[in-house]
Formats: sequence, C-alpha cells, structure tokens
Amino acid sequence: MLGRSGARSAAVITVTTPGSASAAETAAYLTAKADLLDRIAAERAVSGQSSHDIATARQAAAGARAAADTAAARAASITLPGGLT
Repeated sequence: MLGRSGARSAAVITVTTPGSASAAETAAYLTAKADLLDRIAAERAVSGQSSHDIATARQAAAGARAAADTAAARAASITLPGGLT
C-alpha cells in the first residue's frame, strides 16, 4: 500500500504456501499493521473525519496489536529440535 508520500507503508509476509508464515513473521506483520492503523486514525483525526471513523481505525489497531502479542507469545514458546528457539 502506498501512502501520500509514495512510500511503502505496509508490511509484507513472504511465504510460499498459505499458512506457512511462522509465528514470528505473523507477529511482525500484525505489529506493522497495527502501526499503520494507528497512523490512519491519526490522519483521520487531523483531517476532521467523523469520530466513528477514527474510533474504528483505533479499534482495528488495538485488535491487530492484541493478535500480534498472541503471535509473539506463541513464537517465544516454540522450541525447535535441539533446544533451539
């Protein structure tokens, strides 16, 4: 997704098959998504959009952040053969 400045503003997960993203990749993606949604909420507030639009973006950011926290906790709990994490 390109922002007004033309810079890339969304994270991309590079996977070869559906469902093959690691928990760490998922956490990183969702954290970036939450940051993007926070910026959207801030832009909406500055541009004078309705409070409903702003609240919706903030709620979406909070949901993405909660999902990212869950994915990060899952990634931290995964132990690979040989005791590697």
